Amino acid sequence: MADNHIGPIKDSYSVMKEICGGVYAGLSLIFPQIPAYVASRQAECLLAACKASQEKLRAASISLESQRACTLKLGLPWIEWASLEEDPSLRDLWANLLANELNPNKPEPRTAFISIIKDLSPLDAQLLNKVYKDARRATTKAPFMPYAPTPLVMFFDTRVLAKTSDAEDFDVRVSIQNLKQCSLIDDLPVMQKIEPREAKQIGGATTGSRVFFQHTALVPPDPNKFRLTELGCLFLDSCVADAGQAG
Repeated sequence: MADNHIGPIKDSYSVMKEICGGVYAGLSLIFPQIPAYVASRQAECLLAACKASQEKLRAASISLESQRACTLKLGLPWIEWASLEEDPSLRDLWANLLANELNPNKPEPRTAFISIIKDLSPLDAQLLNKVYKDARRATTKAPFMPYAPTPLVMFFDTRVLAKTSDAEDFDVRVSIQNLKQCSLIDDLPVMQKIEPREAKQIGGATTGSRVFFQHTALVPPDPNKFRLTELGCLFLDSCVADAGQAG
């Protein structure tokens, strides 16, 4: 990555360190080596995420000159949280988020994705990648279009995800609950059982016409099945799919 491109990132990171300076100073009184160690680890994580983002943009043939400017509203919290991420699968989400922010050919990601990614675990990211791949195979559109109806109406099975991952069934279910909490997935829409019933009397008055009432019974959703929300589709396109790639 060119030095002139990471210059603003270095400056912002310096500001962040300055803000947190009191914490580092307090720690240094007890453990003198901690502030420098933490700062070094954060810098390594941040630069790794930036490097991964630039590699994705190069793979999409997005030149440095054509890249869109990163907004402060997304860029500053991105720096803060990406500098804390050491897991490769989650770091990839941060890299895609920044790459899509800089990619002029894609819609700007929502800033809400910052709070979503920081609340995810590595298993959550693994399951989202699996869901994305399944959705890509199911849709006939290329590249993947989050606004297409296919990913929204198709459903996914928690039991299948548990079998195709290395995690225990309990851990997968916990991840599914967290993804629901993040509003990326939800239960399948409640189905209604409609039973037309003929009646010839309304409110005590007899009529010669045929009137149909609709009797509806709510059917509980299957706890093992879920679907992507509209926000979930946007998140997949902005943070899970490699920036600028066809799929």
